[in-house]
Amino acid sequence: MSNFNKIGGRYGMHSGSAKFKNLQVDAGFSVQGNSFPTGPGSTFYVDSGVNANGNGSSWSLAFKTIQAAVDAASENGDTIYVAPGDYSIAVAIEIEKDNLRLIGPNKSCNDYAAMVYTSAADNLVEIDAHNVSIVGLGFSAAGGAGHGITFTGASYKCYIAQCRFDGWGNIGYGVKADDTSDSPDLVVEDCLFRSWATGGIYANTTRGLFRRNMIFVDAASIGINFAQTGGNRPDSMCYENYIIGSNSTDTGIQIAATEPTDGTLLVANNVVTNCSTNITQDKSDAGVVNNGTSGNGAAAIIVDAQAA
Repeated sequence: MSNFNKIGGRYGMHSGSAKFKNLQVDAGFSVQGNSFPTGPGSTFYVDSGVNANGNGSSWSLAFKTIQAAVDAASENGDTIYVAPGDYSIAVAIEIEKDNLRLIGPNKSCNDYAAMVYTSAADNLVEIDAHNVSIVGLGFSAAGGAGHGITFTGASYKCYIAQCRFDGWGNIGYGVKADDTSDSPDLVVEDCLFRSWATGGIYANTTRGLFRRNMIFVDAASIGINFAQTGGNRPDSMCYENYIIGSNSTDTGIQIAATEPTDGTLLVANNVVTNCSTNITQDKSDAGVVNNGTSGNGAAAIIVDAQAA
């Protein structure tokens, strides 16, 4: 069966043997009943400054809210671009679609170009999906008892980078994994965390990667908490983070009594300063190596102080 014939080349349907050069597929194709995607998904645009809510297909027709773009997106690898501006929300942005990319304009973790914020006692973003990326956005003032980005179920291969998380002394974490469901292969890198009353990162994950983050720790707070409440959660890495404390019952990196066993957690090449306890570890010193610590009443710089 052949059904081609389009000016400039063949176009349509074909069954049987054929050889093609420079084949263009516009919609989708299947081979022996197996379907294959033809592109990286759709693109949507969000701009809080537009006068009216559009369909998100261009900057001039942008959605006014991030949630509207998330609702319109599919699970085919869609990308949402967010323009500079303030994005006030009354309830959390809910992401329950796989393969979604949310890209903001912030060039670094210290950039304020786009900021998601709320004065309500709520989380800012709730993720229950796989392969979600959030890059280049700011998150501020998560109410009185909420988190910046929190995972509410099992979520695989999520990526958070170049984001700023300002807690303004409110209870919660900047990024929080779920207490019971795992978030395997979660990556948090090149982010800034400031003034979260509970902690910067709650790293209850398998094969998690936490690197090159800057964390300012409040009194009685924790920079990175390897809580491991749902089991062993093996094979995570935490390295090249810079953590500055308030020297008031705070902890730079906290490791649960279940960790680390040999080969399950690496905490290395971090610099932790001025925390009441720079690195605390309830089990052994396996996997905690070459971390510079200072300013907690000990010497000027100690490698792996309080890591035993």
